[in-house]
Amino acid sequence: MRHILQSLEITDATQIGAARRAVARAARALGFSDQQVAELEIVVQEIGTNAVRYATSERWIHFGTTLGMPTGLEVVYWDKGPGIYDVEEALRDGYSTGGGLGAGFGAILRLTDEFEIYSSPGVSTARRLKEAARTTSGTVLLVRKWPNPTMLRNELDRRLGIWSRARAGEEVNGDAFFAQKRGGDRWLLAVIDGIGHGRGAQEAAQAATATLDQWRGEPLEELIARTHEALRGTRGAVIGIALLDASSGILQYAGVGNVEARAIGISCTLISMNGTLGARLPRVRVHTCPWQQGATLVIASDGLSRSWDVISYPALLERSPQLIASLLMRDYGRTADDATVLVAR
Repeated sequence: MRHILQSLEITDATQIGAARRAVARAARALGFSDQQVAELEIVVQEIGTNAVRYATSERWIHFGTTLGMPTGLEVVYWDKGPGIYDVEEALRDGYSTGGGLGAGFGAILRLTDEFEIYSSPGVSTARRLKEAARTTSGTVLLVRKWPNPTMLRNELDRRLGIWSRARAGEEVNGDAFFAQKRGGDRWLLAVIDGIGHGRGAQEAAQAATATLDQWRGEPLEELIARTHEALRGTRGAVIGIALLDASSGILQYAGVGNVEARAIGISCTLISMNGTLGARLPRVRVHTCPWQQGATLVIASDGLSRSWDVISYPALLERSPQLIASLLMRDYGRTADDATVLVAR
């Protein structure tokens, strides 16, 4: 499974046209009609115009294909600007304020098949000092559009959120992820981090995903051992791997190396063991926990700082897994490292 997002920074108004044209090219390649492409160009124009007008820093537009089938186009915008104090009010046509991205929401909402937003308004220094937990202020906007709008919300998009990107300056990503459903409601989910960076790390990560792709339901211990053998002769990799069986209400997790996993909404601690696949495999420990509807699993490589906490983001868990993954990458992704975060429900 591939989920590659292209990223363009909106540094000033001259970058809006480049983003609009890039998204249009991607849409045509996916089979969107001329009318649909024109609608997407309006969406990007609205996002870019308001980003330049209101946001103060980190104004990025990311776009690529949606997960799974049928394939659509996904556009994610984020900034670290002043945010929006009343999102519901901002969605009304004609609403505009100098306090944050606001104008144009009505057009974006009408011209896309899915629309989601999360915004954290800025606060005064005095108030910020009183708060026990404080997230970065700013806005994350997620929209999706399909060539055939009657075929929406495939299962992967509902259940998973994934961000995986190379470190700044690298052409290839040494991280990888894996997500596969087998029988009933059983999902095998993994984040792999090839040792180091560049092509050697990418080769190790790809060798791991190729092995995981052969999974036929065997226990995690056996799957990790086989992946370990497959990575001999490569740089090696670390891994966090989970078997989520929503139908029976069970989560199993095993990790080797510095990949972090957290289960939110259930009482369960997930620990990875020291080691490196392809070099030194410790005795694999599988954590088994009860799973329940509404719980959230996050697995991340060390390219995502471990300092994040969902408590800092009011009502964030009510959002889609992809929006959650986008926000975590915005605020906690390390540009000096490959980074991957997988969010599952």
